[in-house]
Amino acid sequence: MLERVLKQGREVLESIGPDDDLIEYNLNSILVVELVVELEIAFGIEIDDDDLLTENVSTLRRIQELVGKYQQIK
Repeated sequence: MLERVLKQGREVLESIGPDDDLIEYNLNSILVVELVVELEIAFGIEIDDDDLLTENVSTLRRIQELVGKYQQIK
């Protein structure tokens, strides 16, 4: 999913740690929306507009926390 959204090679993405800032890997506000849509489809969740913030998906750990939050609501 990140490979498609961030347009980075698998080797680069496999080196990203859970707290590495994805902005350093080209994440921007437009890609945040694309990533959230991908997450919604992949996990069958609907993320509120209030959570459409770059900071909520700026690291792998934050993405996991966001998805976990909405999986619990489901």
